[in-house]
Amino acid sequence: MVSNETTSFLKSDFIITNTQGIQEKAFSSGQLLDIFFWNSQIGWTCGYGGVYKTIDGGKTWEKMKGEGGWYHVQLTGPQEIWLLEGKHGMAWARLWHSTNDGINWEEILPDKLQGFGDLYCRGPVRFVLCNDFPSYWSIDGGKTWNEKTFFGSLKVSIPGDVKESTGFVIYILGAKKPSFSPYLLKSSDCGITWNEILLPPNLPNPHSLFFATSWKGWIGLAYGKILVTEDGGASWRLYQLPTQRAVKALWFDQLGRGYAAVENGNYLKLAESLFKTDNGGKSWKIVLSGAKQISSLFGLSTVRIWGAGFCPGIPSTDLIFLSNTE
Repeated sequence: MVSNETTSFLKSDFIITNTQGIQEKAFSSGQLLDIFFWNSQIGWTCGYGGVYKTIDGGKTWEKMKGEGGWYHVQLTGPQEIWLLEGKHGMAWARLWHSTNDGINWEEILPDKLQGFGDLYCRGPVRFVLCNDFPSYWSIDGGKTWNEKTFFGSLKVSIPGDVKESTGFVIYILGAKKPSFSPYLLKSSDCGITWNEILLPPNLPNPHSLFFATSWKGWIGLAYGKILVTEDGGASWRLYQLPTQRAVKALWFDQLGRGYAAVENGNYLKLAESLFKTDNGGKSWKIVLSGAKQISSLFGLSTVRIWGAGFCPGIPSTDLIFLSNTE
């Protein structure tokens, strides 16, 4: 086992596999949309092809649910799972909760959800972002819920580094119609009050959001652009990846080391897929390319990183990548 981050990436950075565990046995299984790990071994992923869990760090997977609109998955314990289900093009969503490793499921907020934009579950916080429909969040593990509509909403990010006794910070990224220019909302008091954060003018369409701390965050935009703040949105810097493709998923640590996955779903125009930075986004190097579309990133550290998506083609297959620390 490699003992430090520098030497670990001198070898092959990632293991590329899928939910079948062995790439040669892959079959058409639909794209994966989200991935989440409780620790270095226990993780879940979900997408159109189903819902899967792993207990060996992502090398092999067990199918827990069949095909469907499984858009988001979160864990609040090694056997406690939250699933957000939706139907593309329809005002319909369901939030499911299991406390026994996916054996039994209970529907949360039945008949209330109409959107499936994003899901965040950490500690006592539950946040269901429902795009142009009412969103819901709880700060007591789901016992009571708050409701508010965030029009044009896309992503929610809750860094969780501020103690609940003094409130915690919530960011919501959205797109203003009809131009779909980005806007950012911020709450510093657990969602009681909200303020719009001023962003630079004439930005392209937003696609992704990630805050590593309550002050340090990144917004992924079209044309390979990333917007960065280190002071909670008081000021911004705009950086350019070495690509013109939309930035679809982000993950960073608190020191600004991280990854950006870009749009690569057209099998006729395959190119770069994943980039890495060690300086907060000022400079990037490509680490994955080819038939790999990464839709979601999750990390425990810079050497414990996972991604989920699909391999474009006819037919397409789902895709998992995990950092190679052997």
